[in-house]
Amino acid sequence: MATAAVCGLIAIAVIWGWSAVNWLWLRPKRLERLLREQGFQGNPYRFLFGDTKLMLNMHKEAHSKPLMALSHNIALRVLSFEHQTINNYGALATCISFNFS
Repeated sequence: MATAAVCGLIAIAVIWGWSAVNWLWLRPKRLERLLREQGFQGNPYRFLFGDTKLMLNMHKEAHSKPLMALSHNIALRVLSFEHQTINNYGALATCISFNFS
């Protein structure tokens, strides 16, 4: 009876582990591949945190600069990551890059 319970727990752990790997790695990489095949560009998938480190570094860099002149061109200062993504990949890429992060 005890071995059947242990085997059942092992089976549940293997199924749960496979589901976690599929959810955290395989599905995002498959979606990335499918989008690239359709011609979409963007940053590659990064496990768990995505572009968070890059966004924080760009935000710190933008806010470390001295005050800027009053104008309507504030996108580079306020939304530096999004501004760079639009310049690199186009306007549609911003919607797609957030789905991977």
